[in-house]
Order: sequence, then structure tokens, then C-alpha cells
Amino acid sequence: MASIDNIAIAFTIAILAVGVGTAFYLSGVQDAGPVVSAPVVSKPVEPVAQVDNETPTKPMKSGWDRLTSDTDPGMGHESHQLAIILAPSDKVYSGTLEYDASEKIQLVSLRGPLAPGEDKGLKTWTTDGKTIFELTFVDRKNAKGLWEFSGNALAVHTMKTTPFIVDYKVDYSVNEAEKTIVLEERMAVEESQADTMDEEPAGPMTHTVDVPVGTSVPGCEETNSCYSPADITINVGDTVEWPNVDTAAHTVTSGSPADGPSGIFDSSLLMADATYAFTFEEAGDYDYFCMVHPWMVGSVSVN
Repeated sequence: MASIDNIAIAFTIAILAVGVGTAFYLSGVQDAGPVVSAPVVSKPVEPVAQVDNETPTKPMKSGWDRLTSDTDPGMGHESHQLAIILAPSDKVYSGTLEYDASEKIQLVSLRGPLAPGEDKGLKTWTTDGKTIFELTFVDRKNAKGLWEFSGNALAVHTMKTTPFIVDYKVDYSVNEAEKTIVLEERMAVEESQADTMDEEPAGPMTHTVDVPVGTSVPGCEETNSCYSPADITINVGDTVEWPNVDTAAHTVTSGSPADGPSGIFDSSLLMADATYAFTFEEAGDYDYFCMVHPWMVGSVSVN
């Protein structure tokens, strides 16, 4: 009889447990809110900006050599790019350069090092202010072509801060004696001029001062080569001619950028390949400049 009562008690407890569990389950279902999935937000992919000094790409020409430019080490040219093909040497190179670059470039050859005082009136290039080379700078405003050159170094150049690449073929010969011969000839000319300095001039003379290539952008003022030669001494009655060998238009105007035109002479706008001439009838010192490019200055001293 006792066992029957125990079974009944256990059965009653089980029924109560089932009821309580069901109540809790139903209560949880009623309290829970709707299940909402969070939306997936796709972040747009931003384009990668090109780095300013990133080296450009260019298919390499088969059988050619290739160079990537670096900062120009020349004093005053640190904002330019230079690719040196034949490094400065005491050897004189002469030959042809065939080039194909990733952008328009300028052609450069150097002659030197120059003897002390030999750089007067010349466009020059130097890394330390002591070892100085005469600079030949040709701007054909193209990216490919053929150039006949001669000098103690060969390079290509841009007036930009960003690198460029150049494919090239260079065919050249070396003449170690040429530099000595050139210097000896120049010294002989200077000695001859010194011997005749005290002689009376035969009559009025005509002197030439070039308006060089590339002077339409700043830089020539750092080497006093915006006119070549920038400073010249003549006699009363002599004439000075200024041929414009640059591709840009310039002026030859007496005066200075600070004070403006003096009114003594003025070429007006001197186009490429044109020449302006002026005869100096009175002794004195005459400064002049380019009204279009005021960093260009020169002077004429008349005895």
C-alpha cells in the first residue's frame, strides 16, 4: 500500500514539473520581440591615388638600354631630374645618341672641368662650385629623336621633380687628346688677344651676344648666362648684335628689372631667329634686361 502511494506522489510531481516548464516556455515566447537581422553595409572601395613621384611605366624598346632619372645634383638644379648616360670624365666623347623617353626631355652635354676663369660668359654646371663644366643645353621639346653630341659627359634632363625613364642607344668614340688641344687653342687665342689689347683698333667692330636656348625659364640667372656673354666691353662706335637663338620671344631693353626701361635702346619683342643691333656712340656702362623674362640681365661697358 505504501509503494502505491509513493508511485502516486512521483507521478503527481512529474505532472507539476511538466506544467511549470510549459508555462516558462510560453512566457519566454510571449516576451521575446521579433528577430531582426542587422543589414550588411558594403563600404565603397576608394580609388588608390597615384603618388606624385611614382616612376612612369613604358614598354622597353628591344635591344636598347634604359635609365630612370634622379634628382639633378647640379647646384641650383635640385628641383630638376637628370639621367646620366656618360658620366663626367677627362675623356672627350663624340658620337650620336638615339633616345625614346616617357616624356619630353632636354639634351645635355658637359665640357670640362674648366680652368680657373675659363667659365666667364659661359653657361655652366657644377655640383660643388669648384669643379665647373661648360653646359650645352638643347630643348627640342620632344621625347624621342637622334642627337649628335660632343663633350666630357652626356645626360638627358627635365625641369620637373618627378622621375622619367629613357631608353637609349649611344654610339661614340673617345678622344683623350681633344680636351688638351681645345685648351691649347683657347690659350693661344687669349694670348693673341692680350698682345693686341694695347693696339689701336682698326675701326668700329661688331660684337655678338646670344640670347641662349632655355632662358625663358628661370635658372640662367644663377650662372649669369641669360645672355651669352652677359657682360661685354667694347669701344665707342662699336655695334652689339643680339641674335635670339631661343625658341621663345625676348627683348633687349636698356635699364633694369627694378627701375624699368631707361629709354636708351629697346629691341621690342625679338622673335626666335631674329637679331637686334645697337651702335654705342657714347662711353659708359649700359645695363639691360628682358621685359618678358626679368631674370635675364646683361651689361655693356663702352670705353
